[in-house]
Order: sequence, then structure tokens, then C-alpha cells
Amino acid sequence: MSPSGYYLRCNINVNQRSLLTTGKGFFYDDRDWGKTGGGKLKATLDQVVDLLNKQDLVSELTSRQATPRHELLQSLLVKQQLAEVQRRIAQLHPADLAFVLEGLPLGRRHVVWDLVRPEARGAVLLELSDAVRSRLIADMKENEILGAVEHLESQDIADLVPSLSKNTVSALFDTLDREDRSEVQTMLEFPPGTVGSLMILDVVTVREDVNLDVVLRYLRRRNDLPARIDHIVVVDRGGILKGLLPIRKLLVHDPDVKVHEVLVPDPIFFYTEYAATDAVQAFERYNIITAPVVNLHDKVVGMITVDAVMDYRRETTERDRLKQVGLHQDEDLFAPIWKSAKNRWAWLAINLVRLYSLACDRGLRGHDRHARRAGGLDADCRQYRREHG
Repeated sequence: MSPSGYYLRCNINVNQRSLLTTGKGFFYDDRDWGKTGGGKLKATLDQVVDLLNKQDLVSELTSRQATPRHELLQSLLVKQQLAEVQRRIAQLHPADLAFVLEGLPLGRRHVVWDLVRPEARGAVLLELSDAVRSRLIADMKENEILGAVEHLESQDIADLVPSLSKNTVSALFDTLDREDRSEVQTMLEFPPGTVGSLMILDVVTVREDVNLDVVLRYLRRRNDLPARIDHIVVVDRGGILKGLLPIRKLLVHDPDVKVHEVLVPDPIFFYTEYAATDAVQAFERYNIITAPVVNLHDKVVGMITVDAVMDYRRETTERDRLKQVGLHQDEDLFAPIWKSAKNRWAWLAINLVRLYSLACDRGLRGHDRHARRAGGLDADCRQYRREHG
């Protein structure tokens, strides 16, 4: 394999601004998030809260009416209001729905969660913080969890496994076919914070000695391609990385041209054990959309995408910001106060010590100023007595 891969380009200095690129001219700066996406999400949360408030109001009003069919009327009105909430949340992206759930108190959170379609629950669980996800999963039955997970890809299932009990994981593995089970187990082998833990296993590879026409026929037989794909990974007969075949070259060149004639040699790639922060820096610096991932033998085992890199960067940035105020990323904002205080006691103690030290320092400085002023006045009096007898 050519030695000019990314492992020789790790010493890169990246501007520390919160800036990412998708490679298509779109830039994301998290300083502007609150002005755009954040405002829309807050409005969505307010809409859901208003609908829930309306449901509570209707339920309270109907409970005061003593009619023969009071309970039936109340039930119908509640169902009507919940149906409106369900229609609203059904229109949301899983990430937006996760934001709404995290912004609701425990009781209302479970009301909304019960309205989420079973086939959408798995995707929403992936977007939730660890604390909120664990709390929801703890209240779900095993068959509900399996029903939510069955709609996920192998990589996403691996992300959820740490939140599941051993019995549920065992039952989940029993429902997977051999290929999916093997992929999930492979993903679980990589430690968090490594490139291997972020990669996808569904990578399109072709050999360098075939014609472009063969590649086109192969892609048509697949019927589907991984998301964000902008090139095809070129390997030799042993699966060793040789280069990349950009999709645009595949489309514009003559079908009889060999792959090795148009491939991009010496591409940026990553080893599975590399730190995910290395991938973040490379994607920012070189405007990469996807990059191949290889094992210690330089054999292609997966691909890492800009989506996974951006998600990792956002999570680490959020975790660092929360640490500054003594919070954990997996802390539920609506958890009991004693639990939050337990998590933050060290931070609170340190800040109390700092405040006490500051107060003592200011007190000593004030005392010194008064002492100096008093000493100066005494000296003036003594000088006056000496001069005037």
C-alpha cells in the first residue's frame, strides 16, 4: 500500500472555530445554531406543550360536568387531543422529536413517547441523551424494545446495545440473522472514541482490473447505495486499499476504460484504532464526505462519513460545555433534584471554596485599606502636635 495515507498527515492544525463542511459548500457553525435550527426546535417544543396543556384543560373542564356520559365524553375528548399531538410529532425528524422529549417533564414525556409510532422509536432512541434513553427503555417491555430495534441498521443497533439489559441483548441477538449478528458484534469490538466505532460496514468496493461497465452493472444489481457516497473504494484481490473511484468519473468516462486508469491513488484513509478526533480534524481540513477505513493489514473493513464525524464532534462539544457547569452529558434535566445535586456536588463544592476564598481575600484587602487610612491619620495628628505644641 502507498505510504501517503492519512497516517502520515496527522499533524494538522485546525482552526478551533465550530466549523464543518459537507463538501458541497454548506457550512455549519454552532454559534449560529440558536438563531436558526434552535429557534425552530424551541417553537416545535412550545407547540407540543401547548397541545398537552390544551388536553389537560379539556380534561379538567369535562371532569367538572356531572353528566350521565361524563367518563365517555372525557375519554373521547382526551383521545381527540392526543391524536392531534400524535399527528404533530409524526411530522418531526427523529432528532427533533428527541429534542422535544428531552424538553418535557417525566409525566408528559411518557405521554408523548407512547404516541410515537413503533417503527420510528428506534431512530428516536438513537438521538436521545443517555439518561433520557435509559429511562424510556427501562419503562418499555422487551417486545417493545425488540420491535423498535428491528427497524435499525446493524451499526445503529450496536449503538443501542450498551443501553439494554443483558437479557434484552440476548433476546435481540436471537432475532438477528447471522450476517446482522456478526456485524453488530464487530462494531461492539471497537472502543468508543475510535474511528472503528464510527464507521459503517456497508462499503462498496470494486477491483482495479475491471472495466467501468462492469462497475455500473454491479451497482445496478445492488439496488441501493450507502448514504453520502461520493466515490467507490478500489481494492485488489486481497481487499487491500488501492484508491478511490469518484462517481463523477464513473459516469463521464467510456465504459471500456479500466478502473485503474481513472482511480484516485493514495487517498486519505483511517485505521480502525485511530482516535475519532483525528477524523474530525481531517474532515474539517480536507472537506471530506466519506473516507475508507482499514485494519492493521491495510484491508478495507468499512467507511466513515461526514454525518458520523459531525455527530461525534457535536456530542463531544456538548459534553465539554456541560462539564464546565458540573453537568454530565447523560444527565436528565428533569431528574430528581437530589440526583442532580449528587452528580454536581464536586463542582458545587469547588465553587463554594472559590467564593469563600474570594470573600476572604476582599475582606482582608478592605481591612488593610482601613488600617492604612487609620495609621495615616494618627501620623498627621502627631505631626500637628509637634509643630503647634
